[in-house]
Amino acid sequence: MDSQKHMVGDKADKAAHPESMAVAPNDLARRRFMQMIGAGAVVASTGVHARQFGSSGGAGFWSGVEHRFVLNPTKLFMNIGTAGSMPRDVLHYFNNANQEKARESLSGYGNFADLRKRIAPGFGVDEDELVISYNTSDGMCHAILGIPWQAGDCVITTNHEHPGGNVPLQIAVDRYGVVVRRVNLPVGNDQTAQDYVDLFQNAIDRARGDGLNVRAMMWSSPTFVTGTMLPIRRLVDVAIANELVSICDGAHLPGMMAYNYAELGVDFMSGAGHKWQCGPGSTGILIIRNKVRSAHNPLPLTPYFPVVTSSYAPTIGGVPWGERATGPVESYNIGNVIQSCGSKHSPMLESLGVACDMWDAIGREAIQDYVLGLSTYLKEQIVRKWGVSALYSPKDDPELISALTSFNPFYDNPDLVLDSSASRTFVDRLASEYGIVIRNTTAPVVRGGVITNHYPMRVSTHLWHDVRDIDRLMDSCWALTTKMSQGK
Repeated sequence: MDSQKHMVGDKADKAAHPESMAVAPNDLARRRFMQMIGAGAVVASTGVHARQFGSSGGAGFWSGVEHRFVLNPTKLFMNIGTAGSMPRDVLHYFNNANQEKARESLSGYGNFADLRKRIAPGFGVDEDELVISYNTSDGMCHAILGIPWQAGDCVITTNHEHPGGNVPLQIAVDRYGVVVRRVNLPVGNDQTAQDYVDLFQNAIDRARGDGLNVRAMMWSSPTFVTGTMLPIRRLVDVAIANELVSICDGAHLPGMMAYNYAELGVDFMSGAGHKWQCGPGSTGILIIRNKVRSAHNPLPLTPYFPVVTSSYAPTIGGVPWGERATGPVESYNIGNVIQSCGSKHSPMLESLGVACDMWDAIGREAIQDYVLGLSTYLKEQIVRKWGVSALYSPKDDPELISALTSFNPFYDNPDLVLDSSASRTFVDRLASEYGIVIRNTTAPVVRGGVITNHYPMRVSTHLWHDVRDIDRLMDSCWALTTKMSQGK
């Protein structure tokens, strides 16, 4: 797509929707991190800058943050997209809370309203709109299966979705007769945020042309396959224009991105607490739109019933369950109902709160700037060593960048690109021979109308990383690629 034409389109969009576009693509945050990684640079011999990161005090500050973790120093952990690590303070709190729970025989009944009220502002919502789930998949089940679907309802989604979203969606297909239409997503650098608007709108138009009742859009931001950050606000605008429910699998968003979910206007966002947010395992963040903020999403709230709860009643405070808010004040606290489900492991939930407190203290925008800045540096190094064709993640449109980066060091070897065993071997050898932990994914790639599965490597850049770690990763990957290409 012509970049100047795209820029003109963006300006037109902002003029038409100033309140949504001001927040949605996080233009200010993107500019901050782009300015940050371009300033104070140390010029490497290649001409590529080895940047200094961190708006909260520079490299020294982030080095101090790194030392808050108890990670095994003999390994370099770059797979936060699968599992994070509790910081020392969170781990200390978790251990003490477990000791107290055992010592005092404490239960875990309740809706944890005080905890939710404490951490909700960090996500830009109110306490009634936030639930501490068990993980992303748990939250996606709540979101999808709580909607009273009708036979023939159509959900537009993508071919890069995680089982955490695909499985409850399939249950809705089998149980209610929901129809699913999938958008084939692009991979690599040759894409823009506007492309996703066009892809979803075209899919909606085709489904309606086929006589289907399009009811909802579901997508991942970012995708776990390539790390592409589908532009949430733009897609919510598509949902609004078509009067659809919006469901975002945001597994990697909490702890990575400084999003204000009220302003994004998404109906449901389910994310992990144990990945980038570095809380305990079996924790997650579920956001449910529970009031109508007309500046951000004027659509009526979708009908919804809790899937798992122990505090359901036909009315809440005298308000029938089906009578959801039509304005900026909630009719009832939907978060309380979903959160309350028997006795939960309170140290686990409370420790997630401590991790959120740490993020809020550092500054979520500063963290976002740092991890995205590292991601940008990583992508530039991949291009320098292997060329832009090796990237399965975009690098040039800042709206599409996340702290997940997928690339294939064998991109110029068709046999190895399509060889899942070679990909697994690369990951295993990188860990055993170089002490670096990453993962691989399976990415369906559409070329010439044909879909083939590629097996790229996926790298996460987070708080305990710096430029030297990325350089070490790149040198190690280059050395291992050379070995494997030579049959060693």
